[in-house]
Amino acid sequence: MIKKILVIILALFILMNCVAAIDSSNWTKATVGYEEFKIPPQYQNPYVSDFDMYEFDEDIDVFTIRFVNPNLMELYGYFLERGHAKKVNVSGHDAVHFTSYDRHDEANNSKLWFSAGEEFYYIAWRGTNITPEIKEVVASVSPSKYSHKEFYSILDEEFKNYRIVDAIESQRYDYPKSDSGSHPYVSLGSNGINYGIIF
Repeated sequence: MIKKILVIILALFILMNCVAAIDSSNWTKATVGYEEFKIPPQYQNPYVSDFDMYEFDEDIDVFTIRFVNPNLMELYGYFLERGHAKKVNVSGHDAVHFTSYDRHDEANNSKLWFSAGEEFYYIAWRGTNITPEIKEVVASVSPSKYSHKEFYSILDEEFKNYRIVDAIESQRYDYPKSDSGSHPYVSLGSNGINYGIIF
């Protein structure tokens, strides 16, 4: 009797996985950054599509794929300070899943940060669940070249830099100004140390 129950449970598990499988063979593709992403049918015909972003709708929270390397520190720090973050693994990719509630749109939103090759990307969509379609989009790109530890270490370092820059920039307004109305500043970012004078 126990064997029959186990066989039935195993059969149901296999059946559920088969039902959840998605056939993406006829999906269109879009190049963002250095990767070619499969695009689910409901998100084809984008509002904007260029090297840095595939944006389905004018509202970027509906569905967007973004290449974030040029703004990694600023974007990751911004999302980490304002959204709920959870470490996950999606289609073999280490990732960070951000969720937030938009009071203006009265909608839950997600952003999934991951790497493909040596580059970082995020996918934004409505809802809080990582859907089979989102998993298939992530599965369509190259595996990450970073180990589990390296991936999260890079993001942690970028967030530390974000906090340093944010602290320095918030102090700019507290600096005493000279007779000429200017004051010096120093900032640390992903492009190194910058200094100058603010008038």
